[in-house]
Amino acid sequence: MPFNLGTSGIGSHPLNDSKRLIRDILESGITYPYIPQLNTDEMTVQFHYMFPGITILRGASVLDVNTPKFKEKLDAFKNDLKFKALLLHPHGMAIESDFVKELSVFSELLSESQTRPHGIKCQLVGPITEAASIKIHPGNTRLIDDPELLDLLVTLTAEIAHWLSGQLLQIANANKIQRSNVILFLDEPALSVSIEKEIPTKDALEKIAQVLQLIQCRKGIHICDNPVNVLNDILKCPIDLFSYDAIKYSNSLKNSDKDIIEDFMLRGGGFAFGLTPNTPESVFGVERIPQIMTGELTPSEFFPTPDQLGQVLQKNINPLAQKGIPIQELLAQSLITPSCGFRNFNIPTPEEGELIVKQLLQIQEAAAAKLRKTYELT
Repeated sequence: MPFNLGTSGIGSHPLNDSKRLIRDILESGITYPYIPQLNTDEMTVQFHYMFPGITILRGASVLDVNTPKFKEKLDAFKNDLKFKALLLHPHGMAIESDFVKELSVFSELLSESQTRPHGIKCQLVGPITEAASIKIHPGNTRLIDDPELLDLLVTLTAEIAHWLSGQLLQIANANKIQRSNVILFLDEPALSVSIEKEIPTKDALEKIAQVLQLIQCRKGIHICDNPVNVLNDILKCPIDLFSYDAIKYSNSLKNSDKDIIEDFMLRGGGFAFGLTPNTPESVFGVERIPQIMTGELTPSEFFPTPDQLGQVLQKNINPLAQKGIPIQELLAQSLITPSCGFRNFNIPTPEEGELIVKQLLQIQEAAAAKLRKTYELT
C-alpha cells in the first residue's frame, strides 16, 4: 500500500496534556496521526525502565549498578530474555500503562473521532542512541562500551518493539486501518555521531536489524543529525522509510549511491522528508523571538507556506532526478513530516506554542495535498 506523500509527525510536543495533543493531531488533518511524546517524557526510562538499574540521576539517564540486589535482578532479567529468544516464552515485553498513557488515550480518541486516517505512526528510541546516552554509575563509562549490557539492551528494545507494534496493529484493526499503513519508527538521533566513533558500523547495523526483525508492522528509522555518513548503510537495512531533517540537510541525497537507492525502492522503500520547521528559531528567526515574545510581531506572519515546503522537497529530490531515479514512484512510497520533534516550541508560551504546532501540521498537509496533485499521486 503506497504512502502517497502522507503526512505525519516525529513525536514530541511542548505540552503535557495528552488528550489535548492527540486532539490537535487528529484535528490537524494529517493522514498518518501519531502517538505524541509529552514534554516531560524521558524516552530512555519510559521505554526501558524494566532494565535493572536504569534510572534518572541528576537529570541524566544512568545504569546504577549500586541498585539493591542489582546482580540478582540482572540475572533474572537475562534469563527472561533468553527464554524469549529460545521461544520458551512468547516474544514481547509489555510496558506498564503509566509509561504509555498516550497510547491508550490515542486509541480512545481515535475511536471517538470522526477522523478516518490512512494510517497511524509511533516511535521508539533506538538501541544505539539509547546505549550511547546511558552512563554506568558509579564511573564514567557508558552502556555502549559494555558488550554484554549492550546486547541485553538491544534484546530488550527488540522485545518492546514487538509488543508496541502489536499494540499499534490492534488500534489499527479496531479503526479499520490497513495493517500496511501502520508504522513504527526507531528514533536514532545519535546514530550518525556514534557510528565508528563509539561502535563499528557493521556492529551498529546488526543490532538495529535485530530490533527491526521483531517489529510486526512497517518500520522506519529517524535520524536528527546529518545522515550523510550513514545514509547508504541505513538504506540497506530492512526498513520501509528513512526519516531525516530535509531542511538542514537538504543535500543528503546528493551523494547517495544510485544502485542502493534503486534497490531500496524495489523493496518498497521511501523517505520521510522532514520539510516542516519544528522550532521557534527555524520558523521566526532568532532575531525576531524577543518581539514574538512581547507581542510586537504576529507569529503567523512568519509561517512557511505550502509552496515553500514544496520548494524544500524539490531541493532534496532534484539530485535524485538527475541520477535518473523515478521521482513519482519514490514520492508514492514516501511521507512528509516535520524536521524533528516540537518539544522546544514553547514560544511565546507552551500553550501558544502548541497552537502554532497544530497550524504547522495543517500547513504540512496542505503542502502535501498540492504535491500529490502535482505528481498525480492518488
